[in-house]
Amino acid sequence: MKQGIHPAYHEINVTMTDGNTVKMFSSVKKDLILSTDNLNHSAWTGQRTNAGDKGKRAADFKTKFAGFKF
Repeated sequence: MKQGIHPAYHEINVTMTDGNTVKMFSSVKKDLILSTDNLNHSAWTGQRTNAGDKGKRAADFKTKFAGFKF
């Protein structure tokens, strides 16, 4: 590695959405407070945020492209 071109890393506190604090290293010098993490993101929880539309988006797509032959 070349000397002098990499940022300095500092130990910071990262606060998760449930209040737990984790120590990490980052080039950012200030502590972070997360608004999204593995406890509330749909990629980890499996819950969809638009589950209330009950297939409306698929029906809208079919209506919009009804004249096309796929």
